Amino acid sequence: MVKIIVNEDFEDGSSELFGDIENGSFDSSELFKLQMDAKELNEDSKINELISYEMVKRNLAYDLPYQREGAVKLLRDLNSTALLADEVGLGKTITTAYVIKEGIVRGFLKKVVILTPPSLVDQWVEELKEKFDLNFDIIESAEDWSKFDFAIASIDRVKTFDKVKREFRHKNAHSINWDLVIVDEAHKLKERNTVRWKFVDRLQKKRFLLLTATPFQNDLLELYNLLHILKRGHLGTMKEFRKNFLYRGNKRHPLNPDELKKKLEEVMVRRKRSETGIDYKSRIPCIVPVIMTKQEKTIYDNTVRLLKENYFRADGREINGRLIVFAILPKVTSSSRSAIESLQKIVDNEIYHEGTRDFAQGILDDYATLNKDSKIEKLVDLVEEIRARSDDEKILIYTRHPTTLRYIVEKLEPFGLKIIEFMGGLDREEKSVRINSFKNGEADILISTDTGAEGLNFQFCRNLINYDLPWNPMSVEQRIGRLDRIGQKRDMYIYSFATKGTMEEHVVDLIINKMCCVGMVIGELPIILFNLGLDGEGKSGKNKIEEKLMNSFIESKGNLDMFSQGVNEIAEQISLGMKDYEQDKKDNKMFFDEKE
Repeated sequence: MVKIIVNEDFEDGSSELFGDIENGSFDSSELFKLQMDAKELNEDSKINELISYEMVKRNLAYDLPYQREGAVKLLRDLNSTALLADEVGLGKTITTAYVIKEGIVRGFLKKVVILTPPSLVDQWVEELKEKFDLNFDIIESAEDWSKFDFAIASIDRVKTFDKVKREFRHKNAHSINWDLVIVDEAHKLKERNTVRWKFVDRLQKKRFLLLTATPFQNDLLELYNLLHILKRGHLGTMKEFRKNFLYRGNKRHPLNPDELKKKLEEVMVRRKRSETGIDYKSRIPCIVPVIMTKQEKTIYDNTVRLLKENYFRADGREINGRLIVFAILPKVTSSSRSAIESLQKIVDNEIYHEGTRDFAQGILDDYATLNKDSKIEKLVDLVEEIRARSDDEKILIYTRHPTTLRYIVEKLEPFGLKIIEFMGGLDREEKSVRINSFKNGEADILISTDTGAEGLNFQFCRNLINYDLPWNPMSVEQRIGRLDRIGQKRDMYIYSFATKGTMEEHVVDLIINKMCCVGMVIGELPIILFNLGLDGEGKSGKNKIEEKLMNSFIESKGNLDMFSQGVNEIAEQISLGMKDYEQDKKDNKMFFDEKE
C-alpha cells in the first residue's frame, strides 16, 4: 500500500509524492491520475473569461452576456457540476454549449454525452454545429457508444432495460469515463425508482450538468432526488433531509427554508427573465376556416368511406384501421395534390383488393373534374392580406408533405412572389444560402416541411401559416419556435387552416387555441405534457396526444360529434395540467427567488 501525504497545495512538493513526473517515473499510476485530476480542477477554477467566445461569436445572431456569464460561473465556481435552472426561454442550450466549447478548447473535455428528449435530439445537433462548430454524433444503437467521443442520445431510447438479462440494453454507456454528462429537461429525474434515474446515475462522470427550468414542483422529496443524483450527500441522507428540511414530514413545506436555499445555491445557477431584459412577444392565433364546395365535400366523404368501409387487401382481409388513420388520412387532408397522389398509389398497387382500387379510381375521376380548390384559394387570399399589411411581411409556410409543398409553390408563383423551398436533405451550405435569401429580402415566402427547418431560427419573420397541422402538439410547438425565439421584436401571427365539417377543425382548435397559443413561453408545453404523462410515445410509436386523437377518430367511426367529445376530454386534461404548472411556477418563484 502506498502511503499518501495530503498537502494543502498539490502543486507544492508534488515531486516527493508522485515521483519524477517530468521523466515519467511514478510511485503509482492511480496517484498520478489523482494529481492530474487535481491539477485539472485547479486550472478550471481560474476560468474568468471564455477564450472560445472569439471563435463562435460570428455564428451567434445575438450576443447575450448573461449566457456567457452563466457559463463562466458553471466552469469556474462549480466545475461544471451543477443544476442550470434558468427560467424557460433564456437559452440554457447556448449556455451549456459555451461550457462544452470552452472545455474542449482548454483541453479538459474529451468525452461528452448529452441526454435529451427525443424531440430535441436533432435540435441539439444543429445548434452545436451551426453556432459552435461542434460535431456531435447521435447514438442509434448500443454499439455506437464506443464509436463517438462527443455524443447525443435520446434518453427515452437508451434507458431501456432488458428484464430477462437484467441489464440495460445500452450498458456500454456505463463503461465509459465521461468528462461531462449533460441531461436536458432534468426534472424528469425526480423519481429515484425509475429506469431513467438509474441509467443516468450509473454513468461514470467527472462533471455533471442538469438542465431544467422547474427543479421544484411542489415536492421537496423530488427535489432531493434531483440533487442526490447530481451530488451525493449534498443534502445528506434521505433520513437527514427529512429531519432537517421537511416541516413535520410534509414534503410540500420546507423546514429551515433559508438554509435549504443556501444549499441549493451552492450547486445551482438560476436567472430570471426579469433580470436579463428578455421580452417575449405574444402569439396571436388565427384559425383560417376552409369551407368546401359541394363537389369537394362529396370527394372528402367518399375518401373517408374508402378508408372506413372499402379498404381491403387483395385476399379480402380488411386493412388495420389505425394504419389508415396514421399513414393515409393526414395526406388526404393535407392538399388535393397529396390526396390524389395517395389515391393513385392505391389504384396502381395490386396488394389492394380490386373493389378498393375501383373505389379509389372513382374518387380520382371526381378530382379530374374538380374546378375549384377552396383551400389553396384561401391560401392565396391570406398571403395577399398579409403582404398588404406592410412592406416587411415575410411569411413562413409549413406543410407535412413534400407533395403539398411543391403544389403550393406551383399555385403561388404566378402571383410574382419570390419563394424559397426548404426540405430535408439540404446540406449546411445550401441551408445557409436559402436562409440568408429569406432574411435579406431576396424572397418573400419560405415554404418548409417539418424535417426541413429543424433547429433553425427565423426571428425576423412574424407570420407562420400551418397549411396542414400535425396532430402532435410538440411538432406544432417546434414550428412556432422557429419564430418565437430570443430576438423576435414583434407579436407573431399563427395562421392555421381548418376545413369545416372535418375532424381537422376540432384538432386545430385543440392544439392551437388550447395548447400552443395560450400565453406560454416556448419550452413550457413539454414540461406540462411530461407532468401529465403525455410527452412520450404511445403504443403505436406516435406521440401520446396524437395517438389519443387518432383513437378518438377511429372510435367515433366518422361521427364528428363523438369525435369532438373525445377532443374536449383531452382539452380538459390539458387545462388542468396548465393550472398545476402555473402553481408550480409560483412555488418555484417563491422558493428560489423571493427572500424570506
